[in-house]
Amino acid sequence: MVIKATPITLEQLKRKEIEASQLEVNGLGEAREVSARAAEARALEARAVEARALEARALEARALEARALEARAAEARALEARAAEARALEARAALARA
Repeated sequence: MVIKATPITLEQLKRKEIEASQLEVNGLGEAREVSARAAEARALEARAVEARALEARALEARALEARALEARAAEARALEARAAEARALEARAALARA
């Protein structure tokens, strides 16, 4: 097999080197752009995760407040029931004395 070499001038060689370096730079630029888009997507996902966590904490705080409110209401009802029972005992005792 015979390989024929095509003569190339120094100017043509320089142009080819410039073209190759431009292609390389363009490729790096595209890689940076893809990397930037990926970083932006990761940041967006992180913000979404943070928002979901914040909403979950707010929901838990509301549930905790509702449980505390219900506990206070139950305590007030129990206190009122004991007071009513005490009044009833007092009334029966007064009737017994009379």
